Amino acid sequence: MTTIVVDASFAGAWILPDEHSGESETVLQAVLDGKENIAVPDLWAYEMLNLLLSACRRGRIDIDRMEQAVNLVQRIPVSYYDHQAPLLANRVIRLAVRFSLSVYDAAYLELADRLQCPLRSLDKNLTAAASSLGLA
Repeated sequence: MTTIVVDASFAGAWILPDEHSGESETVLQAVLDGKENIAVPDLWAYEMLNLLLSACRRGRIDIDRMEQAVNLVQRIPVSYYDHQAPLLANRVIRLAVRFSLSVYDAAYLELADRLQCPLRSLDKNLTAAASSLGLA
């Protein structure tokens, strides 16, 4: 089984009807079929909840759809990784500076680099950073 890191923008395509992505659907199906493992930093759960809340507030989904999506996200098998160790925090901040990323995005990049696995994102800057490290 291969491991990939997915950020909230990529996973959002699984649950937001107006953000469909063929690639993200393929990845989700591979995960559900047991062919791929998703690795995420521990902040992923909060980013997913915030993504749904923002979509609801903007009228993209209603409260019922938001609650259904929360339940769906909680059922997707993911492996959570912590970034609390000082060494990891230093790696995250260095990657953020090097690639002009937010610390949140750099956490995904650091995890993909640490695990030496692909990173999937719909964010162009994060995807470019992953590509430059050979993680796309």
